[in-house]
Order: sequence, then structure tokens, then C-alpha cells
Amino acid sequence: MCKIIAKIFLLLIISLQLAAQGYIPQNYFIPPVDIKIHLSGTFAELRTDHFHSGMDIRTGEVEGLNIYAIADGYVSRIKVTPGGYGKALYITHPNGYVSVYGHLQQYNTILNEYVYNQQYLRESYQVDLYPKKNQFIVKKGEVVAISGNTGRSGGPHLHFEIRDEASQKPLNPLLFGFKVSDNTPPVINLVKIYPATQYSTVNYKSIPSEYFTINKGNVYSLKNADTIPINGSAYFGINTY
Repeated sequence: MCKIIAKIFLLLIISLQLAAQGYIPQNYFIPPVDIKIHLSGTFAELRTDHFHSGMDIRTGEVEGLNIYAIADGYVSRIKVTPGGYGKALYITHPNGYVSVYGHLQQYNTILNEYVYNQQYLRESYQVDLYPKKNQFIVKKGEVVAISGNTGRSGGPHLHFEIRDEASQKPLNPLLFGFKVSDNTPPVINLVKIYPATQYSTVNYKSIPSEYFTINKGNVYSLKNADTIPINGSAYFGINTY
């Protein structure tokens, strides 16, 4: 049963990804770094008080890597704060998306000068700037910043997002065709079955039942059960990572 549930879960994920790829452009954007992408954090990863809104790209535990504009566009926002993303850069692209780069050490020379002047003018390190649309035009592959460890960061890395421009909602960057190696399959720890109505039962009880799993190769089975009697409708939950 657990094997069937896992297959259904996998098919759902694949279906959602294929549906998303139907309208999300592939190979329009280039990577924001010129090294092989290895992740220390993924999109929608559960954090203490929120879901992660982008992907964290490793920078080899060092600062100072060139950060590139992933496509043509213009700088639409620059935010500097002691916490959060630290020094962050937002670039709006003509295809309706916004790329976000966080925890930067510094911006390129032109942007650095602009930020410094604004900080001096406002007498504040913390600024949230919205330059005019044509004030800072960037080209695909142009160095726009240097990677760092500013803000609320546990070590040098690049926080990278792609957002829908109209809603400003973050999207999974991996749906845009970035090449990231992932050879580790998900692990299913537990299956939980919930009675769907007041008349439903699972294993002759009207309360949810939990079943731990055993993994043999790529095949899962229930640890202490073979057949689970269910009367009426039921919901299935999977504890997995």
C-alpha cells in the first residue's frame, strides 16, 4: 500500500511540474553564478517560521564570487538591511519575471555608488530603494554584484529567487531549466490514515492510524502491517523528506 501511495505522490509532483513547464520559459535565463550549482537550501523548504522562497546556492564557503544578471532587464529595487537578505538586488525582466539576489557582499561599481549616496543622503545604513525604470539597465551575463554573507545568513551563499512580476509571488527556480544535480531519492518515514467521516474507520477504529515503513531498495512496505481494513472514506498522509 505504501508503494502505491508513493507512486501517486510522485505522479502528482510530476504532473504539477509538467503543468508549470507549459507556461514557464525554459533556457531563457542563465545561471547567476559561473560555477556548478550546488544547493544548501531548496524552494519551499520548511524553515522555523516560513517556507523558503528561493534556492540557496553554495559559494564554496567563501565570499567574492561574481553574480550575474540572468537576463536583460533593469534594476527595480535595492534593499539593504542588517537582517533578512542583507544586501539584496531585484532585477525586472521583460518576460514578466523578477530575479532576486540576496546576502550580497556588495553591488557593482555603479550600483555601489548609488546606494552609498542614498545612504548618506538619508543618514541610514538601512535603505529600500526603487530606482526609475531606465535608470540602471543591465544585460544578460553582466556582473551586477559580488556574493557575500550579509543579513540573516548562516554562511557565505547566494539566496536566489525568481518571482512573478505581477503578483510578486516566488516561483520554483528549478522549473526554469537550471541544471542542478539531484540523485538522492525522497525518503518516506511514515504513513498516516485518517477517517474521512464520523462513520469511517481505519483498522476498526474511528481515529487516525500511523504505520512506519521499511525500505528495501526502492520498494517501501509497512513495518507492522500487511493489510489495513478501512471502512468508508479515508485520507492518506505521508511523512517524507
